[in-house]
Amino acid sequence: MSSSISSVARQNGNKYFRSAAAGVAPVLRIERYQKALNCYHKALDGAVNEEERSSAYKNLAVTTHYITNLFSDQVEIHQAIIHQALFYFKECLTYGNLAISTGRGIMSEDWIGTIVERLETIFSDMFDLIVSLKLHQRIKILRRFSSVPESKLHRAKMLKQLVKDYFHISVVSLGENNYKESLRALTELYTPLTKLEEFVFASSDGEFILQVQDFISTMKEDVFKNRCISECLQKRMIADQLLETYIYDVEDLDVNAIWQVIDYYTESVVLTRENDVEQEAISLTKIGILYHKVLLQKSKAKEVLMRVLQLAQSLQPRNLSQEQWFKDASSILSEYQRDQKRKEEQEWEKSRKKYLDNLEPNLNILKENMNKLSCQNILVWLYTEHPPEHCARKFDVDIEQISKAPGDALKKLLAKAIVYYHPDKIDTKAHGMEYKVWCEEITKNLTGKYEMMKGV
Repeated sequence: MSSSISSVARQNGNKYFRSAAAGVAPVLRIERYQKALNCYHKALDGAVNEEERSSAYKNLAVTTHYITNLFSDQVEIHQAIIHQALFYFKECLTYGNLAISTGRGIMSEDWIGTIVERLETIFSDMFDLIVSLKLHQRIKILRRFSSVPESKLHRAKMLKQLVKDYFHISVVSLGENNYKESLRALTELYTPLTKLEEFVFASSDGEFILQVQDFISTMKEDVFKNRCISECLQKRMIADQLLETYIYDVEDLDVNAIWQVIDYYTESVVLTRENDVEQEAISLTKIGILYHKVLLQKSKAKEVLMRVLQLAQSLQPRNLSQEQWFKDASSILSEYQRDQKRKEEQEWEKSRKKYLDNLEPNLNILKENMNKLSCQNILVWLYTEHPPEHCARKFDVDIEQISKAPGDALKKLLAKAIVYYHPDKIDTKAHGMEYKVWCEEITKNLTGKYEMMKGV
């Protein structure tokens, strides 16, 4: 019985295939494999039954696998060769899947299993090669080839990598404050993510569904967060541009326009709330500066900027001292604190005046004694004539010992006296405001003496 046309063609192809064994130069091996492919195509065209057809498909799959590997080995040297490797990779998957579908029910399970294993191997090798490429080249290839594999696991793996690559672009772009590129990447990401969801809806494989659903769920949360941050940057940039126009390019200040700017900043705050603490703080700082410098609403500015410092605390232990938004917020609040302190001091000095008038005789004696008496005698006079009534329970001194105290003990004695008379410890309801003012003056004079003693 004579051999069929398909069988003869496959035998001729096998001769070329075997002649391309390892040890032959890669260029010659590829040339011989391509001659083998021509023979296997003739075998496919001449096939008269499913067995011959499935055998021809298998030969085509195996040969394209070997050619793919040869081109893949050269990709590091010649990047352009990746396209040839990808062409034969696609051919291998196509012929392998056709061999399986045609041979199922005709060929043995071992025969089918060998092809499945080969397809797993070539996909794994090519996927690793694709992932090793530069980001934008990888994205271009994944977009083109993610629909090639028939295996839902293979397609899902490519789509997941494509989603991760677009998300990586978004993250890097946000780090550079490039919201346009981030939004573009997030928009491109939507298509492969949607395809993954379609896979889940169409699949009955519980393990596959669980894996992909977890990935989709996580990515949706991350995408939402990045989109909010990107739109926050967009709103803030619009506000910055409007503010520059309204302040520098317009002769008369338009308050309504300033409120429009604040609205944009507020929208950016809402977008980042619970998504990015620092971006929220930056937008709030800009609002606080407008209330402070332009609208002159100090109470509102203080309220907003106090919120900024609360957010800054949540970023600890990160050092924010060199961040402009933190320096601006801290500077304005420090200015408010200094103003408040000056105001309180002025009010206190004003309220003190009547008590100082009543205390004038005692103050004159205090001043005179401070100038003419020794430190020991000053303390003896104070403790004897004007003891600290507000701390009577804790007041325990030895007058005789103080009067004889050596010079090196005076600083400690003065420090202790300052603690006794310090006005912060006085309950004005119990002892009166005049008494507090009197102790305040004593403390000032004792502190002056102590400062003089520090240099001794």
